[in-house]
Amino acid sequence: MKGKWKGIRYILLSIAAFGAMASMSGCYDVSFGDQTLLRPPRATGDRADIQTIISQQAGSGYKLKYPQKGSYRAAINVFETGSNEYAAAFYSGETDPTLNLSIIAHVGEEWISLGNFTNPGSGVDRMILKDINKDGRDEILVGWTGYNSSRNTLTAYSLESGTVREMLIEDTYTDIVITDLTDDSSEDIVLLSLRNTQTQTPSSAKLLQYSEQEKRPISKYDIELDSEVTNFTNVVVGKISPDRMGIYIDCEKTGGVLATQLIYYEPVMNTLVNPLVTVNESGAVVNPTTRKYIVNAKDVDNDSYIELPVVSQMPASANENPGSVCMMTSWKQIDITDGGLKTKLNTVINYTDGYYVIMPDEWIGNVTALSDPENRQITFYTWNSKAGMKGEKLLTIYRFTRSVWSKQDSKDYILLNKSSKSGSDAVLAAKLYRTDVWETMNLTEERLVNLIKIIT
Repeated sequence: MKGKWKGIRYILLSIAAFGAMASMSGCYDVSFGDQTLLRPPRATGDRADIQTIISQQAGSGYKLKYPQKGSYRAAINVFETGSNEYAAAFYSGETDPTLNLSIIAHVGEEWISLGNFTNPGSGVDRMILKDINKDGRDEILVGWTGYNSSRNTLTAYSLESGTVREMLIEDTYTDIVITDLTDDSSEDIVLLSLRNTQTQTPSSAKLLQYSEQEKRPISKYDIELDSEVTNFTNVVVGKISPDRMGIYIDCEKTGGVLATQLIYYEPVMNTLVNPLVTVNESGAVVNPTTRKYIVNAKDVDNDSYIELPVVSQMPASANENPGSVCMMTSWKQIDITDGGLKTKLNTVINYTDGYYVIMPDEWIGNVTALSDPENRQITFYTWNSKAGMKGEKLLTIYRFTRSVWSKQDSKDYILLNKSSKSGSDAVLAAKLYRTDVWETMNLTEERLVNLIKIIT
C-alpha cells in the first residue's frame, strides 16, 4: 500500500484525560466544540510529550480545532508513514484566532516538533494523507475554510529527512478528490469548485499533479461542469474501464433537480472529459441522469464500477393519481468507447421503508407499480400498453409494525425481513398473486425473496 502504512491511530489527548478525571470525580456538563478553550490535564506515557510541545507552542491556553470532513476528525492525529510515526495537531491560541498546524515526529523515545505552520482561515475543512510525489511517504494535505468565502484553500506538507516542507497551492476548492485519475501510478489532486457568481467563474473540475520543477502540486488539466450546478451533494470514485478511474459527482441544479456529472481523463486527447453533459441546438444543457429524486450514483452490484441512476415514472392511466405511481430507477454503466449507457439493473426504491425491488427483465414495459403511503404498501400490476391501463395484481409488499404483525395470520404472507431501515420494529412481508393471462409475469416465492433488497 502506498506510503507503507503500518496503521493509523487517532487520539484526542485533552478529551481523553478530561474523561478520566470526570469518571473519578462525578458528572460534568461539558461540550467539546471548535470554540472549547482547553487547559488540559497532563497526559501520561510517551504521549505526554505531544501535549507538552503543543502547550509550549500555544502558550497559556489554546482551542483545539477539529476537521469538519474526511477520515481524520480528531484535533490530534497520530499516524505512521515511511516507517516513522508522526502527530498532526490543529489548534488556535487563547486570544489569537490564527489557526495552527503542529507537526511532531516520534524519534527514539521522544516526540520532537518538526514545525508549526499558521493559516489565516476560519477552520479546518479536512486532513488527507496521500503520497502525491511518489517518494514512498504520505504527504499531509490540509484544507482550510475561509471567513468570507465558500471556497476552501489547500496546503500540502512533505515529510522529508526529519523536516517538513510546506507546499502552497494557489487553487481553491469546494470539494476535493485524491485518486490516480491519469493512471501514472501517482495520486492526482482533483479540485471541484462551484460557480462564483461574483466573478462569473463557472463550476469546474481541476486536476493538479506534483511538479518536480516547482516542488509542489500545480494545475495540469481543467474542465467546466454543468453551468446550472449549484451544489455538490455526493462524490464517489470508481472504475469506468478495467484500467481507468472516474469521478462521479451528484449535483443539485437550478430549479432543485439533480444530475450526475462524470469526470475522467482521456489519454488520447490528453484532457479531462465530462461525457454526460451536452448542449442541444437551443442551448439547453442535456444530461440523461437529470432527476427530481434524491438518488446517488453508486456501485449497486459490487463490481467496482459505479452505476448512474436514470429515473423515470412507471406507466399509468390518465385517471391515475400521479402521486401514487412509482418511479423506476435504471442503474446504468457508461461505455467510454462510444459514450453509451448500458442498463445493469432496474429497481423500484421505497426510501421510506428502506428497501428496493429488482425488476425482472420480463417485467420491464409490462408491469407498473402503485404506492399506498398511508398503508405502507406497494402493489405491482400487469400493464396493458395497448389499452393504457393496469391489469391484474402480481405482488404487494407491506411494511408492518411488530405489534400489528403479531396480529396477522402469517401464513397468508411471505416474510421478507424481520426489520428494515425503518427500525427494528418494522417487518416486511409480501403477498404473491398469479395471472393466467400472462404466465411469464408470475414469480415464485424463492425468486421474490432474491428480488427484495434492504437499503443499508
